[in-house]
Amino acid sequence: MSNNSGLTRFLAKPWIDPLCLWGMGWLLPAARCWAAAGSGDVDNFAKALGLHAVPKAIAARVKETGELGRISATAQTRWIDAAFNDGHNLGSAERVRREAAHNFLGHRFSYIWFARRARLPAVQLDVPLPAELTTVTGDTDPDAFFALPTSLPAVERSHVIEHSDIREYWLRFPSPDDASDTCYVHVYEGRAKDSAPLPNLIFGHGFAMEMEMMRGDMRGYRGLAASGCRILLPDAPGHNRRTLPGLYGGESFMHRPPISGLLHFRQTARELATIITWCRENGGGAVGLGGTSLGALTAQVLAERMGTWAPAARPDVLMLITTTDKVSSLTFNSSLAAISGLDKAAKFAGWTEAEIAHLARFTDSGETPPLDPARIVLLIGTRDDVTPYDGGRRMAENWRIPAENLFVREQGHFSAAIGLEADPAPFIRTIDLLKRQFGR
Repeated sequence: MSNNSGLTRFLAKPWIDPLCLWGMGWLLPAARCWAAAGSGDVDNFAKALGLHAVPKAIAARVKETGELGRISATAQTRWIDAAFNDGHNLGSAERVRREAAHNFLGHRFSYIWFARRARLPAVQLDVPLPAELTTVTGDTDPDAFFALPTSLPAVERSHVIEHSDIREYWLRFPSPDDASDTCYVHVYEGRAKDSAPLPNLIFGHGFAMEMEMMRGDMRGYRGLAASGCRILLPDAPGHNRRTLPGLYGGESFMHRPPISGLLHFRQTARELATIITWCRENGGGAVGLGGTSLGALTAQVLAERMGTWAPAARPDVLMLITTTDKVSSLTFNSSLAAISGLDKAAKFAGWTEAEIAHLARFTDSGETPPLDPARIVLLIGTRDDVTPYDGGRRMAENWRIPAENLFVREQGHFSAAIGLEADPAPFIRTIDLLKRQFGR
């Protein structure tokens, strides 16, 4: 996974963080346009964005977006057939799928100037009233709210692409919270060099990070797997193949804040439990759960709320990259919430500190670590204001993370993630902890 190029090291500096936030302030409204254009229907586009008229040039662009979407959907259908049915030319089908998805996803950039001129919002917000929180959570305690169903869904494995260094395949299963929503997991599996089971690392991506819809292995996890482990990369709800019509990847997480976030955490936690259980039943090695940004927040919420879960569904090791302890407060205290307008919309709908305190019971980290601190790896950036550094520091102190597992870098939210390519020490440490579980 390591990439020692000068460009990566240059970008992994704090100067990149305000630039990335500024860029998201421009890109998210453009993505909102792109999502509204997904069907290619100009009238639907105008209605979704509240426009009285659509310029001819933009109308042509909407139709082009729709055509790119149809091409991508066709490639996805062919890929599903190759992956889970006939297995014919799976490698080729995967390259075609990625190319088509890349072209479709990239078309959002063509709406940047239009979205700016039209002053379109970054998120299609539908903020619920605070009373809905009680309706959603009921009288249950947090562990009961996150409890697993009586039985987890069956997991189907795709045909395998055999590489010289690794095996590549995908998993799919119906989400435990919504059987109509299929969860996909991209797997890179190293080749065992002895009889010991391969360790597993399930790693969740960040908000709106959709590398599965781009050309090539941009994340570099194939190389990490080749070192002797199995890397599992799930599509989070509302991302990648699971993006809902009319929304862009990740928008469903912020669509009805903060309740949409809470439901996202519960749904993803149950899906991760399914994947962890599958790992136990297919190889038997230790299972690590990690992620960056939204992926890390999800992993730590899961770890805090798995009190009723069977041991087979629980992770052995946690790896949290750019996270914070007070997840509930991100509605108001995150620079991403500010640029998306989420903070103002929530306050306007009546959300106050009292309601957020109730939400905190379900999402925030306590003073007691959910696992042995020796099995928790944490990376935080001192200049992070997306998942604020102060919260990450409190978590490290409260959980008594040992020095060898704690990585504190003079970086912000985005530069810290970029920096992992140049210095993947947290990954190396996590894989080492997983291998130690079986004395490797």
